[in-house]
Amino acid sequence: MSPVEHGAQPGEERPHRDAPPSTRQLIIEVAQREISEHGFNGVSLRRIARGADVDPSLVRHYFGSKQNLLAHAMQMDIDPHEVAAEVLRGSPGTVGRRVVATLLGYWDDPKTAPMSLAQLSATLNSAEVAQRTKDHFLLAFLGVIADAVSPDHHQLRAELAASQLIGLVVNRHLVGDPVFAGCSQQDLVRILGHTVQRYLTEPLPIEATGRGQAKTLQGTLH
Repeated sequence: MSPVEHGAQPGEERPHRDAPPSTRQLIIEVAQREISEHGFNGVSLRRIARGADVDPSLVRHYFGSKQNLLAHAMQMDIDPHEVAAEVLRGSPGTVGRRVVATLLGYWDDPKTAPMSLAQLSATLNSAEVAQRTKDHFLLAFLGVIADAVSPDHHQLRAELAASQLIGLVVNRHLVGDPVFAGCSQQDLVRILGHTVQRYLTEPLPIEATGRGQAKTLQGTLH
């Protein structure tokens, strides 16, 4: 019986209970290989279906769209809250180094790098993937760390740290800048760890927090 005969409209995502876990998981695994080999923009639904030995309509039946399938495929099998908890087990005074070391460990490791980098690369082409990545990376990881160690403006500090780290991975892996690519993990941890530490725990400039504007306003009123 076809997906439409089951009551689904063409392109509509079916509830997960209708998808046999083994078939659904196989499609996701094939999609992950496709992303690793061809990049986010080079993925073909027909090639995924062929690799999973299913009809292309079945892929759409389970996931609704290519974007939705790829979003599922790029979800890392990593709990960001657990990773954040590990980072927070050390001294707050060296948390910046541990943040950089932990993320470089994922981005430089051949086992975890392909999917991590594909996800980051996809953020340049998809607002949906960019939002998912922000929620997973920024809020669920750096947000937890900032909530634990930052004295104020937790979200701002988390986003400042994220901007530094995203710049690192873009230059080191996505652009392939030879200077960044040639740096050892130890050097990057020492250099960028200091910057991330400053963003997370040291006083921010008054202009960045808004206190300067508040004082100016208060002086005007008096």
